[in-house]
Amino acid sequence: MLTRQIDSQSDVMSSNEMMATSFHSPALVKTIDMPKGYIDKMHQHTWHQVIFPIKGLLQTKTDHYQHLVPHTSALFVPASIPHESIALSHTTFVGIYINPDFGTTYDPQVRTITLTPFLNELLQELRRQCEGHKSDEEVSRLLAVLHDQIMKGNVQTFQLLLPEDRRLKLIFEVLTDIPALDWSLSEWGKKVGASERTLSRLFSKEFNTSFQLWRQQIRLIYSLSLLDEELSIQNIADKVGYQNDSSYIKAFKAYFDVTPQQFRVNGQRRV
Repeated sequence: MLTRQIDSQSDVMSSNEMMATSFHSPALVKTIDMPKGYIDKMHQHTWHQVIFPIKGLLQTKTDHYQHLVPHTSALFVPASIPHESIALSHTTFVGIYINPDFGTTYDPQVRTITLTPFLNELLQELRRQCEGHKSDEEVSRLLAVLHDQIMKGNVQTFQLLLPEDRRLKLIFEVLTDIPALDWSLSEWGKKVGASERTLSRLFSKEFNTSFQLWRQQIRLIYSLSLLDEELSIQNIADKVGYQNDSSYIKAFKAYFDVTPQQFRVNGQRRV
């Protein structure tokens, strides 16, 4: 897997350099293209950040969570919160950086937010205003509306709680690489050095769910990146461990409230 600190080795000004030289601005915007597998290593900003993918699937890790950010979501990262982002598929995303010296105070909580049509248009207008170097007064008015949208509470739960136990971490690492792997909990126990009963108890303790439901969540979330590729729904279902496309579609609809095809079409409209 490729790694990088975005722009650190290029002649393009990094986000933090932009902030340092634009302390008088209420907001900045940067569009970033990340090929599949790129990692923007653990870092933090002095300004708040709103991330929204135009295409692709971004995974952002904070201390305790991995937040999945598909093109139906936006992610708010408060200033000074360490985070690391990984492109699970070829991803183009927009970062809007909000100067904390302007406007309203935000809660220090990372939030994954539903990208409603209104919020999408608001973010796009902020992007246009910042790129067009419009008046700070107009940008500040838009930021006040954005603050209300972020704090409204329409938070999505596209996040995977990272295992604390080292044995569960081993299972997590393998399944996020090979989501179709169909080992039983007993087979996993032999691989990681624990009994089936112990692993079952650990899943219940850490996630308040069963291993089977936790694995299904991983499979569904990682199928999002495949929906950006030119694969049939049946092929995607096979790749993430479903016996047929109908069972995959049913599980996907129950979790995301849209079908895989609807999710795919919504993403194509935003590119």
